[in-house]
Amino acid sequence: MNVHVICEGNSENAFVRQVLCPYVGEMTAWSINLLPSTLITSRDAKHGRVYRGGLINYRQAENNILRFAAYGEPITTMFDFYRLPVDFPGYADIDSINEDVDKVKHMESKMAEVVYEKASAFRRDYFIPYIQLHEFEALFFSDLTKLKSYYLSDREQRGIDALIKETNGMMPEDIDRGEATAPARRLMDAMRYQKGSTVVYPLSDIGIDHMRRKCPHFNDWISRMIGIHSA
Repeated sequence: MNVHVICEGNSENAFVRQVLCPYVGEMTAWSINLLPSTLITSRDAKHGRVYRGGLINYRQAENNILRFAAYGEPITTMFDFYRLPVDFPGYADIDSINEDVDKVKHMESKMAEVVYEKASAFRRDYFIPYIQLHEFEALFFSDLTKLKSYYLSDREQRGIDALIKETNGMMPEDIDRGEATAPARRLMDAMRYQKGSTVVYPLSDIGIDHMRRKCPHFNDWISRMIGIHSA
């Protein structure tokens, strides 16, 4: 069974392709094959170009979801809560919700309602909306020590040690989503971190099982994907 994973950017795509796909495959005796696709954000018909990566508005997300729904195969998403466009279904309600995890669950539920309304023939358990708390880089905070094998300068080693101390006792999904304190910003301040396909190597060392133990919402997402083949 193919499961299409619509990713917000190239980092997420590489993570799904290189780390998550083998894990889910082994967990399901290869009855599930994850197929990542980076979000199409715009098209240039004149020059035949397709631009991918970055979520500007909900319509872009919906267009991608509905495009894959036409295949009749399961679909999931990997979008960041941080800087999520305010026109996402359910976003207008989140100020009245206290916990961030409940905010993203509310928006995931509302997104599913909209998708099933517009793709009425699509099987009701085949869409698994997922919004990452608070952004993709939160997964690194499951075990920051693994970064020390990849960022080797003295400054970076000191930066990682400071980051470990600074976030000690914090759950990765609780790392602040503010401009100066979001997970990616903390990593960039500590080392020469850049988004892209190569950033997934430390995540391979951390391992999905460890991320699942540290990130409950992420764990729920993985469980739903693994369980879809037996639904």
